[in-house]
Amino acid sequence: MYTADDIKDMIFSYNWRKNRLIDEGYILDSNSIAQYGMESNMPKAQGDTSDKVLNVVTRNDTLYRVLYKHVEVIEFIDKYEHKIENDMNLNILYEFKKGKTQSEVRDIMMIGRTNLKSRLDSIVDVYLNEQNKQNKHNQHNQHN
Repeated sequence: MYTADDIKDMIFSYNWRKNRLIDEGYILDSNSIAQYGMESNMPKAQGDTSDKVLNVVTRNDTLYRVLYKHVEVIEFIDKYEHKIENDMNLNILYEFKKGKTQSEVRDIMMIGRTNLKSRLDSIVDVYLNEQNKQNKHNQHNQHN
């Protein structure tokens, strides 16, 4: 279960986490052997495999643990964003998801620091409420 501070951190880190996943996905899909040009004539390393599946499977566990955390954060933020009913709050969330700073969001939305803080608190409250509803639902299902 996430705290209010955890959720704020998730919102602020959404953009770089998503970019990291996109970058890693690109890397995982681009490890094939060169078929054309200078690289195709170069000697190949012995003892290594060019099997994409095996390369993915043998990746460092630490990397996958970190990437899995990124996936968890992105899925959590995306899962409940449709529950935010205030249009301005939803647009503020979208700006943070794009990687904007608090100062940039204030300028874009033409609001002050206090207004942004209260709106961010309201956004976090939506996530906390939805998380609590989900947990109650899960507990109820476990007892049945």
